[in-house]
Formats: sequence, structure tokens, C-alpha cells
Amino acid sequence: MVRSYRFAINKEDDLIDLSNKIITTKKQNLIHQLIKVLRYPEDEAHNDIELIDGFSRNIYEVRLLTEIGSKILKKLDFEIVSVKQSPRELDTHVNFYVPIIKNENFELMLRKLCELGVQEFTPVFFKFSQKKYLRKLKEHSYQERILKIIESATEQCEGSVFAKLNPVIGFEDFIRLNQKIDKDAIKLFASERLSLSEVGKEEAEVKEKSKNVKKLSLLIGPEGGLSIEEVEALEKLDFKGLSLGKRILRAETAAVVLFSKLGLI
Repeated sequence: MVRSYRFAINKEDDLIDLSNKIITTKKQNLIHQLIKVLRYPEDEAHNDIELIDGFSRNIYEVRLLTEIGSKILKKLDFEIVSVKQSPRELDTHVNFYVPIIKNENFELMLRKLCELGVQEFTPVFFKFSQKKYLRKLKEHSYQERILKIIESATEQCEGSVFAKLNPVIGFEDFIRLNQKIDKDAIKLFASERLSLSEVGKEEAEVKEKSKNVKKLSLLIGPEGGLSIEEVEALEKLDFKGLSLGKRILRAETAAVVLFSKLGLI
């Protein structure tokens, strides 16, 4: 079986000309990966190439037009052979309010949630969040790193749409934002205070409600958990607490468990 190689183009800088069936990319890491690493077209096993734009479900099956030589290439031209729709995107839009935690754990959390199909992330600074991690997340270079992680995770799991990374907000801004959110959206947060005897019943109810919903808002707290005041504020905003089981989980683990309980994958 011939393997297809999927790459993401840059929607701001690259050209998708559907009328002439041409895609032109200047993305240097794509050019390097295709020509220097995969050594296309020397190996006939690398004949199938797919491109994604990161904002639509389109998957472009393409054929390389640019002649490969010894010179350094500034761009590549592809002929669009066909366009298909990705079957791997969720029909439910999930906005995950993620805590600001230790950098490597934050990156792992986003990578795994991208693999599961989350379409939007909003980092929140909670009462027990640590400021040293907030400073790092606000750096432009680190934001660029996070966007590359999102892109890489999407490519690896054969997704087509890159998750949106929103600016960091404080909990007060989170409250104001969620006072305006669609009332039909299901809103859930990971709770450590629920009675374990109610876990099975509540989980079944949540799964049933999540089947046909178009919008989901999910939230987990930072290392140290949510404060009592934050939990009370969430409940006033119609966020429903969902237990993740008997053990207290690390934030990056809790995020994956909370999402998986919805039965969307």
C-alpha cells in the first residue's frame, strides 16, 4: 500500500488557486521535509501528497509541478488532482478553557487535546495559577512554539483544521465572557468535590446530552485545583461539575479524561 504524506501550508502566505487547480507554497520546513528528508521524487513510494490549509476540512490531493534540482528552492508549485473533505473532524465545536501550568505539561496537554479534535483553546489564569508560567505563555516566541505544536499534532493524527489559540484571560474576564455564551451550549468543568456514588448517573446524562450538541465549553483547574469561589462562580454560569473518578489527577491528565467522558471520539 502506498502511503500518503500530509503537509500543512501557510494560509497567510501561500496561494490556493482552485480555478487553475494550483497551490503554491513558500513554507520552508515543508520544502525541506519533502525534498531533503523524504527525497521526493527519488523514492516512488512518496508519490501521494496531501495538503491541508488548516482552516477548512479540505484535503488537497496534489502532484508536484516544480522541477527538483540541486539549487535551493524558494517555493513549490503543486497541481490539485482532487479535493476531498476530511472525515476526522468533530461535528461538535469544543472550546477548552485550559489552566496555565508548567510549560512542558501545558504543551503535552494541548498536543493530546488536538489529537482528540478540540478546535479552540482559551488559557485561563486561576487563583492558584503560578505567575512564572503566565510570563512564559505571553512571550511571542513561546506562542509561536505552541502554534507549531498544534499544527504538528493535527498533521500527525490526519486532521485538517488547526485549533484556535485564544489570548490568556483572567478568571474575571472568563466570567464576563461566559455570561454572553449561547445558552444551548453544554458547559462542564472537572470537579473533585462530587459524590462518587453519583458519578455513573451523571456521566450517562452528560454523554446523552452531548450527542447532538453543536457547542461544548470545557474547563479544568490548575495545579492546586479550583478555589471554592471559582467553583461557585462556575455553577452560577451553568457549568456542570463532572467527577473524573476516585483519584486526583494532574491537570494534563484531567483534560484528556474530561474530554473522553463525552463520548465524542
